[in-house]
Amino acid sequence: MNETQKRLALYGATALVLGGIGVAAVVVETEADAVTLLSGVDVQLRLAYGIPAADKQGKPLPAREAMIDEAIQTLAVVERSSPGMAVASEFRGFAHMLRGEYGAAAECYARARGCSDCGDEQRDVLAFNQARMLRQAGDGDAALAVFAQHAAALDSRFGAQRRLEEAATLRELGRPEQALGKLDEVLADSATEPMARLQAGAELAELGRTERAEQVLTAVAPVSPVANYYLARLKLRAGNPDTAIEFLERALAAAPADTRRMIREESEAWQELSTNERFTGLTSSVPASPGR
Repeated sequence: MNETQKRLALYGATALVLGGIGVAAVVVETEADAVTLLSGVDVQLRLAYGIPAADKQGKPLPAREAMIDEAIQTLAVVERSSPGMAVASEFRGFAHMLRGEYGAAAECYARARGCSDCGDEQRDVLAFNQARMLRQAGDGDAALAVFAQHAAALDSRFGAQRRLEEAATLRELGRPEQALGKLDEVLADSATEPMARLQAGAELAELGRTERAEQVLTAVAPVSPVANYYLARLKLRAGNPDTAIEFLERALAAAPADTRRMIREESEAWQELSTNERFTGLTSSVPASPGR
């Protein structure tokens, strides 16, 4: 599962949920039925999610904004005809997230959890995303409280991911030892999947635990080649640009799409190599980050 798929999976089990609400949905006589409308909203928001928020000059992209506007208008129709649907509240939260309105997104996800048609799996996804949005809104303590409140339910599906999110939140709150404790739990579990181990290695690097980060990333690289991207960053930070480029070459060879996306999104991290011919040769087809 690549990063985009992982994010979408945790921004709502909408395809599964939509498949289960057909019986309960109220048919609108003057409009398409609620399920059809919500399916259209799903498409619009996912398309918008795949488009950068702004162009190279930092201006919002009209096509993306139009998709979000249309989705919100459709949600209003659904909410008038079939109030109280969990999926509608979830999609409204997704729309807020796409516009950087993280506090409002968290409120929508919390409201969706209280809807009578909200299933167990959807409820877990919503709790996870409520916490994520609170973190994005700058309220890390509230995010940790949500994770703690729903930990037992979340751990059946997102145990490692919950701890990784908690670790990142704790780091941002200036509590590195607690963050390390969460990462230790992830790495000590033999059932932890390679992607989660990769994320733990990347988080160790952010915490400045360079040696351990390198050990974890090196171990997971054979099955998750994008780990070479993070190893490249480690080597660049350590002042070894040639070795960094070698790891970047491995990452691009094995996972070109994900690697190019990360280079684009984290272009500032690679500014030191902006005049390096080997680096520019590798990344010449990688477009600049929006707004830069």
